[in-house]
Amino acid sequence: MAVPSITGQYLIDLTNDLLAGYQNAIDSRAILSFLNMGKDEIWSVTKELHEEYFQAFSQSTDSSADYYFPQLTMGVREYTLPSDLHSIEYIEVTTPGQTGVKFQYAKLNSPIFRSARSQANALGGPDNNNEPQTYIYTIAGKDQFVMAQYPSYPYSITIWYTYALPDFEASDTISDILFPFSKKLAEFAAKRAMVGTQDAGQFAIWKQEWRDGLINLIQAEGTRNDADPIFVQDFWGDYD
Repeated sequence: MAVPSITGQYLIDLTNDLLAGYQNAIDSRAILSFLNMGKDEIWSVTKELHEEYFQAFSQSTDSSADYYFPQLTMGVREYTLPSDLHSIEYIEVTTPGQTGVKFQYAKLNSPIFRSARSQANALGGPDNNNEPQTYIYTIAGKDQFVMAQYPSYPYSITIWYTYALPDFEASDTISDILFPFSKKLAEFAAKRAMVGTQDAGQFAIWKQEWRDGLINLIQAEGTRNDADPIFVQDFWGDYD
Protein backbone atom coordinates (compact mmCIF):
# COMPACT_ATOMS: atom_id res chain seq x y z
CA MET A 1 0.00 0.00 0.00
CA ALA A 2 1.40 3.38 -1.02
CA VAL A 3 2.02 6.09 1.54
CA PRO A 4 -0.97 8.48 1.39
CA SER A 5 -0.10 11.88 0.01
CA ILE A 6 -0.91 14.99 2.00
CA THR A 7 -1.07 18.60 0.93
CA GLY A 8 -0.45 21.89 2.61
CA GLN A 9 -4.20 22.46 2.65
CA TYR A 10 -4.72 19.17 4.48
CA LEU A 11 -2.32 20.35 7.19
CA ILE A 12 -4.08 23.73 7.38
CA ASP A 13 -7.42 21.95 7.86
CA LEU A 14 -5.89 19.63 10.46
CA THR A 15 -4.48 22.61 12.33
CA ASN A 16 -7.89 24.31 12.30
CA ASP A 17 -9.40 21.16 13.82
CA LEU A 18 -6.95 21.51 16.73
CA LEU A 19 -7.62 25.23 17.22
CA ALA A 20 -11.00 24.55 18.89
CA GLY A 21 -12.49 27.95 19.76
CA TYR A 22 -9.92 29.68 17.58
CA GLN A 23 -10.97 27.61 14.55
CA ASN A 24 -11.04 29.70 11.36
CA ALA A 25 -10.11 32.78 13.40
CA ILE A 26 -6.46 32.56 12.30
CA ASP A 27 -5.55 33.57 8.75
CA SER A 28 -4.60 30.55 6.62
CA ARG A 29 -1.38 32.26 5.51
CA ALA A 30 -0.33 32.60 9.15
CA ILE A 31 -1.15 28.93 9.78
CA LEU A 32 0.90 27.99 6.71
CA SER A 33 3.85 29.97 8.10
CA PHE A 34 3.55 28.18 11.44
CA LEU A 35 3.37 24.81 9.68
CA ASN A 36 6.59 25.59 7.84
CA MET A 37 8.21 26.57 11.14
CA GLY A 38 7.19 23.15 12.46
CA LYS A 39 8.63 21.52 9.34
CA ASP A 40 11.96 23.21 10.04
CA GLU A 41 11.88 21.99 13.64
CA ILE A 42 11.25 18.40 12.52
CA TRP A 43 14.11 18.63 10.03
CA SER A 44 16.43 20.05 12.71
CA VAL A 45 15.60 17.43 15.35
CA THR A 46 15.88 14.57 12.87
CA LYS A 47 19.29 15.78 11.71
CA GLU A 48 20.50 16.24 15.31
CA LEU A 49 19.58 12.60 16.00
CA HIS A 50 21.65 11.56 12.96
CA GLU A 51 18.65 9.80 11.45
CA GLU A 52 19.11 9.55 7.70
CA TYR A 53 15.66 10.68 6.63
CA PHE A 54 16.85 13.63 4.58
CA GLN A 55 19.63 11.98 2.59
CA ALA A 56 20.10 12.02 -1.18
CA PHE A 57 22.83 11.34 -3.70
CA SER A 58 23.67 13.25 -6.85
CA GLN A 59 23.36 12.07 -10.44
CA SER A 60 25.27 13.32 -13.48
CA THR A 61 23.17 12.05 -16.39
CA ASP A 62 20.22 14.47 -16.56
CA SER A 63 20.89 18.16 -15.95
CA SER A 64 17.15 18.95 -15.86
CA ALA A 65 16.40 16.44 -13.10
CA ASP A 66 16.78 16.73 -9.35
CA TYR A 67 20.07 16.04 -7.58
CA TYR A 68 22.19 16.90 -10.63
CA PHE A 69 25.94 17.38 -10.26
CA PRO A 70 28.07 17.26 -13.41
CA GLN A 71 31.05 15.12 -14.26
CA LEU A 72 34.24 17.01 -13.48
CA THR A 73 36.09 18.65 -16.34
CA MET A 74 39.87 18.85 -16.54
CA GLY A 75 40.96 22.43 -15.95
CA VAL A 76 37.69 23.50 -14.29
CA ARG A 77 37.60 24.05 -10.52
CA GLU A 78 34.13 25.54 -9.88
CA TYR A 79 30.81 23.68 -10.12
CA THR A 80 27.21 24.28 -9.04
CA LEU A 81 25.85 21.98 -6.34
CA PRO A 82 22.30 20.54 -6.31
CA SER A 83 19.85 23.28 -5.39
CA ASP A 84 18.51 21.48 -2.31
CA LEU A 85 21.90 20.54 -0.85
CA HIS A 86 22.38 21.50 2.79
CA SER A 87 25.59 19.67 3.70
CA ILE A 88 27.88 17.17 1.99
CA GLU A 89 28.29 13.88 3.86
CA TYR A 90 30.53 11.93 1.51
CA ILE A 91 32.01 12.16 -2.01
CA GLU A 92 32.40 8.92 -3.92
CA VAL A 93 34.52 8.63 -7.07
CA THR A 94 32.83 6.15 -9.42
CA THR A 95 35.17 6.37 -12.42
CA PRO A 96 36.69 2.93 -13.08
CA GLY A 97 40.37 2.87 -12.17
CA GLN A 98 40.11 6.15 -10.24
CA THR A 99 38.26 5.06 -7.12
CA GLY A 100 41.32 5.69 -4.95
CA VAL A 101 40.95 9.43 -5.47
CA LYS A 102 39.76 11.25 -2.35
CA PHE A 103 38.04 14.56 -1.68
CA GLN A 104 38.69 16.47 1.54
CA TYR A 105 36.77 19.51 2.74
CA ALA A 106 38.60 22.58 4.04
CA LYS A 107 37.43 26.09 4.82
CA LEU A 108 38.13 28.69 2.18
CA ASN A 109 40.57 30.59 4.41
CA SER A 110 42.28 27.52 5.90
CA PRO A 111 46.04 26.98 5.35
CA ILE A 112 45.47 23.62 3.65
CA PHE A 113 43.07 25.10 1.06
CA ARG A 114 45.20 28.18 0.41
CA SER A 115 48.37 26.13 0.04
CA ALA A 116 46.79 23.64 -2.39
CA ARG A 117 45.20 26.48 -4.37
CA SER A 118 48.48 28.38 -4.56
CA GLN A 119 50.38 25.33 -5.80
CA ALA A 120 47.73 24.67 -8.44
CA ASN A 121 47.87 28.30 -9.56
CA ALA A 122 51.65 28.02 -9.91
CA LEU A 123 51.29 24.87 -12.02
CA GLY A 124 48.57 26.47 -14.11
CA GLY A 125 46.80 23.13 -14.46
CA PRO A 126 46.45 19.60 -13.06
CA ASP A 127 49.23 17.88 -11.15
CA ASN A 128 49.51 14.60 -13.05
CA ASN A 129 52.43 13.39 -10.92
CA ASN A 130 50.41 13.05 -7.74
CA GLU A 131 48.38 9.83 -7.96
CA PRO A 132 46.15 8.83 -6.34
CA GLN A 133 45.27 12.40 -5.52
CA THR A 134 43.47 13.95 -2.62
CA TYR A 135 41.55 16.98 -3.81
CA ILE A 136 40.80 19.79 -1.41
CA TYR A 137 37.45 21.51 -1.86
CA THR A 138 35.27 24.07 -0.15
CA ILE A 139 31.72 25.38 -0.49
CA ALA A 140 31.43 29.04 -1.41
CA GLY A 141 28.28 31.10 -1.25
CA LYS A 142 24.96 29.31 -1.61
CA ASP A 143 25.84 26.49 -3.96
CA GLN A 144 29.38 26.69 -5.34
CA PHE A 145 31.64 23.64 -5.12
CA VAL A 146 35.17 25.07 -5.38
CA MET A 147 38.27 22.91 -5.75
CA ALA A 148 41.73 24.06 -4.74
CA GLN A 149 43.41 21.95 -7.45
CA TYR A 150 42.52 21.33 -11.06
CA PRO A 151 41.02 17.89 -11.80
CA SER A 152 43.59 15.76 -13.59
CA TYR A 153 40.89 13.46 -14.98
CA PRO A 154 37.20 13.80 -15.99
CA TYR A 155 36.03 12.16 -12.78
CA SER A 156 32.49 10.97 -12.30
CA ILE A 157 31.58 11.53 -8.68
CA THR A 158 28.53 10.93 -6.54
CA ILE A 159 27.85 13.42 -3.77
CA TRP A 160 25.98 11.95 -0.82
CA TYR A 161 24.34 14.79 1.05
CA THR A 162 21.69 16.00 3.46
CA TYR A 163 19.04 17.99 1.65
CA ALA A 164 16.99 20.91 2.88
CA LEU A 165 13.19 20.85 2.80
CA PRO A 166 11.75 23.91 1.03
CA ASP A 167 8.73 25.71 2.43
CA PHE A 168 5.45 24.41 1.05
CA GLU A 169 2.25 26.14 -0.05
CA ALA A 170 -1.35 25.07 0.49
CA SER A 171 -1.56 23.47 -2.95
CA ASP A 172 1.75 21.58 -2.67
CA THR A 173 2.01 17.86 -2.02
CA ILE A 174 4.14 17.38 1.07
CA SER A 175 7.21 15.17 1.10
CA ASP A 176 6.38 11.58 2.04
CA ILE A 177 9.09 11.83 4.70
CA LEU A 178 6.85 14.22 6.66
CA PHE A 179 3.75 12.01 6.52
CA PRO A 180 4.39 10.28 9.91
CA PHE A 181 4.79 13.72 11.50
CA SER A 182 1.67 15.37 10.08
CA LYS A 183 -0.11 15.52 13.44
CA LYS A 184 3.02 16.91 15.11
CA LEU A 185 3.15 19.61 12.44
CA ALA A 186 -0.48 20.56 13.02
CA GLU A 187 0.01 20.49 16.78
CA PHE A 188 2.98 22.87 16.51
CA ALA A 189 1.12 25.28 14.22
CA ALA A 190 -2.01 25.32 16.41
CA LYS A 191 -0.10 26.04 19.60
CA ARG A 192 2.00 28.69 17.87
CA ALA A 193 -1.16 30.36 16.60
CA MET A 194 -2.83 30.34 20.02
CA VAL A 195 -0.05 31.37 22.40
CA GLY A 196 3.08 32.07 20.37
CA THR A 197 2.47 35.79 20.00
CA GLN A 198 0.65 36.30 23.31
CA ASP A 199 3.02 34.52 25.70
CA ALA A 200 6.45 33.78 24.23
CA GLY A 201 7.70 32.28 27.50
CA GLN A 202 4.83 29.82 27.76
CA PHE A 203 5.29 28.82 24.12
CA ALA A 204 9.03 28.27 24.64
CA ILE A 205 8.29 25.84 27.49
CA TRP A 206 5.65 24.04 25.43
CA LYS A 207 7.97 23.91 22.42
CA GLN A 208 10.61 22.06 24.43
CA GLU A 209 7.98 19.54 25.52
CA TRP A 210 6.88 19.20 21.90
CA ARG A 211 10.48 18.58 20.79
CA ASP A 212 10.89 15.93 23.50
CA GLY A 213 7.75 14.23 22.24
CA LEU A 214 9.07 14.41 18.69
CA ILE A 215 12.37 12.83 19.75
CA ASN A 216 10.48 10.02 21.47
CA LEU A 217 8.39 9.49 18.34
CA ILE A 218 11.45 9.26 16.12
CA GLN A 219 13.36 7.01 18.49
CA ALA A 220 10.35 4.74 19.02
CA GLU A 221 10.43 3.93 15.33
CA GLY A 222 13.84 2.29 15.85
CA THR A 223 16.82 2.55 13.56
CA ARG A 224 16.52 2.98 9.81
CA ASN A 225 18.23 -0.38 9.29
CA ASP A 226 17.23 -3.67 10.89
CA ALA A 227 18.76 -5.82 8.16
CA ASP A 228 22.13 -6.33 9.82
CA PRO A 229 22.39 -7.86 13.31
CA ILE A 230 24.32 -5.97 15.96
CA PHE A 231 26.55 -8.15 18.11
CA VAL A 232 27.58 -7.07 21.60
CA GLN A 233 30.81 -8.49 22.93
CA ASP A 234 30.38 -10.12 26.33
CA PHE A 235 32.26 -8.79 29.32
CA TRP A 236 34.20 -11.69 30.76
CA GLY A 237 35.61 -9.92 33.81
CA ASP A 238 38.63 -11.07 35.80
CA TYR A 239 39.36 -14.68 36.58
CA ASP A 240 40.28 -15.75 40.09
